This record gives sequence, structure tokens and C-alpha cells, in this order.
Amino acid sequence: MKTNCFILLMFLLGSMAISSCGSKNIDMSSPALADYFPMQAGKYITYRIDSTLLTQFGADTTVRSYRVRDTYDAEITDNLGRKAWRVFRSISNLAGTSAYIPNNTFSATPVGEDWVEWNENNLRFMKLRFPIQEGFMWKGNSFIDATSINSPVRYLADWEYGYQNVGQPFTVGGKTFANTITVLQRDEVLPEGPFNASFYKQWNYSIEVYAEGIGLVYKNFDHKVWQPPVPPPDSRAGYWEDGSYRIVLTYIDHN
Repeated sequence: MKTNCFILLMFLLGSMAISSCGSKNIDMSSPALADYFPMQAGKYITYRIDSTLLTQFGADTTVRSYRVRDTYDAEITDNLGRKAWRVFRSISNLAGTSAYIPNNTFSATPVGEDWVEWNENNLRFMKLRFPIQEGFMWKGNSFIDATSINSPVRYLADWEYGYQNVGQPFTVGGKTFANTITVLQRDEVLPEGPFNASFYKQWNYSIEVYAEGIGLVYKNFDHKVWQPPVPPPDSRAGYWEDGSYRIVLTYIDHN
């Protein structure tokens, strides 16, 4: 009798565990990351780039607009010994009538089928992660030192990326892409509430959209910190901190 009761108890516990796991509703079926982040030699995407920069020693800002082209050059081995792709960025005037000149170099690393890593200015971002599923979240800046006291990018600490609008259309640059994924990386205002120039304020906002078979088609990255004015006797005008900037990439074309 005791043996039968023990078997029944174990069966009930097992059923509860299965039911509990099922309630999480995690579907591991997913498109491949390469569907939204294709990499091959000679592939390029052209963007309009709108860059917000500081002027008048941080008292004001201005927007400068250009045309940039990101081109996959060749397979390389990255600093960790992994297969990666070297990506060249070249820049032209906004109309695209001037010659493209080299502007920057990045690397893109497909880490198995688990994630896609993007190295920009020695910062390693985990741009996409498996599975591509609505609401799936991950620590996209976990390879970046954003916590040490001397880190120049402390504002990147603890960002949690998440998928939105998986498989949905997205219109950018006058073109609609039928199948895209949106990655919201950060949406933060400190402290919350409307801007008042008499008080400290920090904004961190970053979002990227990837189109199936093409790659990144839209990016909006905004980090800015406002330091309020100081009254007499120290008397200092309010200003935007060094390192405040915004970059918007808008798709133009690709090959």
C-alpha cells in the first residue's frame, strides 16, 4: 500500500512539474538569426545618417546629415579566435554625389546559432539572440565594462534587449519591409517627467529594426545628459555633458 501511495505521489509531482513548465509557453521554434542578419562578402546597405552633435561647448546641439554605406569585406578571425566578418563603413554627402571615403571599421561575429555580436569602437554588443520570439529578452551589453568607476560608458550598464513586432511589416525611407523584427534596447528617462532646464536630466533610448534577408534597416540611439545651471556665486550656465549624442540610421538601399 505504501509503495502504491509513493508511486501515486511521484506521478502527481511529475504532472505538476510538466504543467508548470508548459505554463511558461516558451516556443523554441524560431527563424535563424542569419535570416535577419545576413553576412556575405560584398554585401552592403546604404543609410542616411543624422548625427546630433554638441556645439558652443555643450550649450546647444546641431544635426549633421550624411550618407553612409556598410560593406561586408571579408571573413576574418576576431580577437577571441572566432570566425567573423570585417565591415567597412564609408561616407558620402547626403545626396550621395561625392565619392565614398573610408570612415570606420566594425566586425560582425555569428556565435554559432546562439547570438550575433557586433564590435564597434572596441565595444561588443550582442545584437540578436536566439530564439527570435516576441518578448524574449537578454542582456545585450553584458560584454561591455559599464560598471567600473572609470568606464566612459557607464550609461550602457544593465541594458535588457527585447524583441517586439516579430514578423511584422515596417516602413522606413519610403519602403515597406514585409517581415521585420524590432529590438528595443533601452527606453529610460532619469528622473522621469518633462524636461526642465533648471534640473538634471538623462535620456537613454535605443531601438533597432532588422528586415528579413537584408539586415539592419533602422536605428535610433540617443544618449544625452543635461547639467543644470549653477546660481551665484559659482554661476555656471546649463550644458549638455560631453559624450551626449544621437545617431539615427535610415535605410536607403542595399545590393
